[in-house]
Amino acid sequence: MRASPPLGKAPSPVPAAAVALALTLALAACGGDGASEPTSSSDPDGLPTGSAPITCKDYDGKSVVVKAKTITIRNNSDEQIYPVLATSMNSVNQWVQGCLRSTDPFPTEAVYKLYVNDGKGIPPDSEVTLTLPLYSQLSPGNYVTWWNGGRVLLADRNKRLRNGDDKPATTPAGVTCKGQGTACTLSTYTSPVQFQEDVFAQLSEYTFGDSIVPPKQTTRMLKPENVGYNISYVDHVYMPVAIGVRSNPYIGYSGSAKKPAEFRTALSNFVKTGGLGEGWPVYNMSELRLPGGYNIFAQRNGYLIEDPDVPVKPADGKNPPVLTVMKCIEGQCTPEEQRTMQWGQAVQNIQDLWGSCVDWGSEDISAYTSKKYPQDCPAPQAMQEDLALVKDFFAENHKKYLTMYANKQCTGDPAGSGKIPAHVAEFKFWEAIKHIYGWVPFNEGCGSDANKLVDTKVNGHDHAYLQALYIEDLQYNYRQADVQANTKLAFNPYVKLIHDDLDMSAYAFSVDDAVGFMSELGDGLVFTVGGTQGLENEKSFNYADGFSVGLGVPQALAGRINVPILKKYGVCSLNTDPADPNCNQDKQDVIMPTNSQISGFRVGTVPSYPLKARFTDMEDNVYTIYVREKFAKCTGDLKSCPTNRAQIVDKSACSVMTAKGVKHPKSDTWCDSADPNQQRENDQAVVKNHLSFPVPVKYDN
Repeated sequence: MRASPPLGKAPSPVPAAAVALALTLALAACGGDGASEPTSSSDPDGLPTGSAPITCKDYDGKSVVVKAKTITIRNNSDEQIYPVLATSMNSVNQWVQGCLRSTDPFPTEAVYKLYVNDGKGIPPDSEVTLTLPLYSQLSPGNYVTWWNGGRVLLADRNKRLRNGDDKPATTPAGVTCKGQGTACTLSTYTSPVQFQEDVFAQLSEYTFGDSIVPPKQTTRMLKPENVGYNISYVDHVYMPVAIGVRSNPYIGYSGSAKKPAEFRTALSNFVKTGGLGEGWPVYNMSELRLPGGYNIFAQRNGYLIEDPDVPVKPADGKNPPVLTVMKCIEGQCTPEEQRTMQWGQAVQNIQDLWGSCVDWGSEDISAYTSKKYPQDCPAPQAMQEDLALVKDFFAENHKKYLTMYANKQCTGDPAGSGKIPAHVAEFKFWEAIKHIYGWVPFNEGCGSDANKLVDTKVNGHDHAYLQALYIEDLQYNYRQADVQANTKLAFNPYVKLIHDDLDMSAYAFSVDDAVGFMSELGDGLVFTVGGTQGLENEKSFNYADGFSVGLGVPQALAGRINVPILKKYGVCSLNTDPADPNCNQDKQDVIMPTNSQISGFRVGTVPSYPLKARFTDMEDNVYTIYVREKFAKCTGDLKSCPTNRAQIVDKSACSVMTAKGVKHPKSDTWCDSADPNQQRENDQAVVKNHLSFPVPVKYDN
């Protein structure tokens, strides 16, 4: 039986959140070399901090030890950096629920912040490694989870890293830190809030493992294999951060490995007069930090807490604005402009584009643009039609939102008053633009999962069609000849900044699938600032360069998610190792988890093609796949892709060898079934490469 995905879903060996699997490598607790470990048994509030190895319950309710994962932070720049790690608050802690197989909520009522070498940071050419258990139990029923919804803040200024509400606490036992080239001490604080908006830092996010409800069961179960991560360049861009996976050398890094000075030059050039980003808003800070395409609208009316250390302080004594422009930062604004000038030409071009090329009916939009529809529209007809269709799509979503309120289906309206929040009571220009650039539904007061865009259709088109159009034809339209000839047609100049000017594999908008949120097999993560040293794979990740190998799940193992299928795998590019240029050695350096059913792996980022991929099944049969060349880019109907399908796999060089080193009787049949294909997952626009095979030979009847 061949691996065959459900309709509309790529034939990935596992869901996107678990495509990459986890090694079961034990990570030692840290100490020595300047490391400082907590010795107190309670924090200032008397909460116990002692912890034993974390033992969870598996699919069958049996005890299983969940080993800690690590976060390494390396400073490759020539400046001091100041790392802070923060947890999230959860009214329902699904990770603890999954570990204990319980339905109790286990709320976490505070943010826990770990400051590395508080106030001192880590110097250039040094690194620290934090060891993080799944959770720390503070008291009966009271847990802090280090794995779910974590944040890593990397700052280059020791300013604004602490809030007034932060409260000192003792670092729980089991949470440790070790330095290389530096001391590593942890200072822990609890807080009701995360970090303030004008911090001199780049924010990243991570989640270790996953909490799922297994088939035919009703309680959650923890799956600890994968590591999830992304850099919040979709929200803001400030400094170069790269994230790579620990114990998975076949996944390239996300983010940027540029030196800080080069990175800052690109930001400065972007906002200069005459460029695509001329007049793009900046944060009200003494260093250059830019908001993303959504935040230029969502944060426009925001104000900072009273702070004398900002460059733009309105003379009227009111709180300074969150966003301003370089003209004001450089002291060239009038008092009135200090208060009101929060965007320049690039953003005005966006507002003019929407105002002059889309019909907003009788709404007065003169506060946003002086251009008139349709006579002032500079866009070609095709773009006008795309903009109108996206606007109609969100208008339809807004209609569904009004219906939800009318039917009293909104959790934010418990009294059933039917009073819709005033700012979204009508479908109007400003809120429409904010929702479009965030690609978020109208669900204010109804809960974050309500009124999903995926359930919205308009003019005969579904969400998948609209999202692909939105990504390829609008967000990336700066690549089109018309836009290059007239920069006023740029839908979102920030996308070019992230992907071209900064050459980053990272989110540039919320559904940007050039890379997006990554979830891969790993024992932890490595964060670097200013270079690739310390990363296991020093190449940047993108989906086009690699592929996923997927096997069919045998019928006998269907639903048995705790029964493994594969033991290990490895990849070798030919002519890259002088000692083994033909990749004849059995290189399998990634060990699969022993208590999770995962029927494939990702070959994400490799030195070159051709290559050999090998893996071992549970009967110790060794499979060797010879991949001649990279998948060709798909530009047409997916059914016809990849166009080089016949050239990708050399079936004559494929083999299945038994544990005794002889060719398996079913080797040729299995190898002949190789199916290179390209698919889109979960209504995304990005095309991902897959190499699908039948079930392991034991089950191939």
